[in-house]
Amino acid sequence: MMRTERFTLEGFQKNMLLRFIVITAIGGIVATILFYVLTSRRLNEVIYTFHLPDSINEFLLPYMITANLTGLLVVIIALILAMKSVFWKVAGPLFRISQDIQKLIDGDLTVNIRLRKDDEFKDLAEDFDLMGKSMRDKFVKIKERFSELSGTVTDMSICHDDKELFKEKKDLLKKNIKELREGLDAFKI
Repeated sequence: MMRTERFTLEGFQKNMLLRFIVITAIGGIVATILFYVLTSRRLNEVIYTFHLPDSINEFLLPYMITANLTGLLVVIIALILAMKSVFWKVAGPLFRISQDIQKLIDGDLTVNIRLRKDDEFKDLAEDFDLMGKSMRDKFVKIKERFSELSGTVTDMSICHDDKELFKEKKDLLKKNIKELREGLDAFKI
């Protein structure tokens, strides 16, 4: 997958769109049913009375307003509940990623960033986990070179009388310093 595709969260967007459509449809259905029930009662009343309304507005407007406001209220409540569920679905994984990144910042390169299989932002967590592993591998190499350097320096102090051994250790020291520099140059500062 390309990086731009991974950050669109296609499944998340489809899920949100589907929720919005379903909630809106439910609100419309509630308003329609309520309007039908209210107007059919009123029509039955009007049929058996001698007073007919002067206009359709006078007859239907109160019921249309009541039905639409009720439908709107249902949609608002459903959207609030849906947004609350989305908030928890997004906030939880982001909070866990943030905590693990803070551990990486503090220097704990043993952190593995893991989310549950149905969590959002799994790709982002995997990218951060890959970054942590890469940094861990680079620092392990640097640590190894540092240990080799320390050993070479110790050996040089012991064998400073033997010129050939001293030259050999000096060349090894130069090689290790070069490798350490290459390891450090992998980081752009």
